Amino acid sequence: MAAIISPSFPLAVAVAVLAVVSLPAEATIESTCAAAAARDRRVDAAFCARQFAAYHGAAEAGPWGLARTAALIGVNLGDDTAYDIGEGKVVRPPPAGGERWEAALRECARAYDAVGMAFAEAADELGARRYAEAEERFARVAARVQRCDGALAVAGDWSPPELARYSAECQQMAVIGIAITDLIK
Repeated sequence: MAAIISPSFPLAVAVAVLAVVSLPAEATIESTCAAAAARDRRVDAAFCARQFAAYHGAAEAGPWGLARTAALIGVNLGDDTAYDIGEGKVVRPPPAGGERWEAALRECARAYDAVGMAFAEAADELGARRYAEAEERFARVAARVQRCDGALAVAGDWSPPELARYSAECQQMAVIGIAITDLIK
């Protein structure tokens, strides 16, 4: 028995092929990071791509998912820093540390706990599709990191390199989060 093909069948196939071909190309980690860097010159596109490439599931995410992933990476960075400060893994007191140094470490642990919370709040706001609020939460990170830097300055103007790296990474993830959120608004 021969199949009966409608005269409109070739037209339907052509429309289906055209629809598939004309879909926008999916965003990749690299293209999203490059777009974020083009939007905000403070974004380090190579750092952005490395951070996302190391995060499970990020390769399949679009810009919205990557903005949320930036927030989740920030939560991890803030929480890891607070924990490492508390355990003495990142910051070792200088020889003449004393009570001022201990107070500075406590303030740094609180500041990085607040950094993690700001990133968590940004993730929540993104989940609710409240982009302006998410950007505001990301923007809180810099001031919270600077609280630690200020406490260390009062204690003796000594900032360990490991803490400086955590500080830079947290602030960079916040900038990335803002820039990618700006792309999806």
